[in-house]
Amino acid sequence: MRLTADREESRPGSRALLAYLTAASLVGAADTALFIATDPQTAMKTGGRASGSLAGLAVWVLLLAVSGRRLSGGDSPRLATIGLGLAALAALDGVGLAVIHVAAGVGGARIMVGAGAGIAVLALAVMSRSVRD
Repeated sequence: MRLTADREESRPGSRALLAYLTAASLVGAADTALFIATDPQTAMKTGGRASGSLAGLAVWVLLLAVSGRRLSGGDSPRLATIGLGLAALAALDGVGLAVIHVAAGVGGARIMVGAGAGIAVLALAVMSRSVRD
């Protein structure tokens, strides 16, 4: 029984988790925006690629807005659920793109940053839903 209590004490609180979630969302949004801004020929090459790039950016920006709102004191179960859904989409996007790029033998570190940010926001969104200060 004591081990469980020790684990609870060592976990970050919901405010810290939301701060990490907001920071990771900012990294994902900045990474996607930077890709679109610096390589528009690739990002907007076809209609599908353009839609995917802009949809990915929208997911990251919405996740940033939701996590920022939760962090600023407007937390609610509904926002937590919306954040979890957006985090799942961001993780699917990041990991899916990484798999496609690795299979094609293209891409580089930037692709792995997106995948890592996606996995991080999903984990943080799950953790922030289950912890209350």
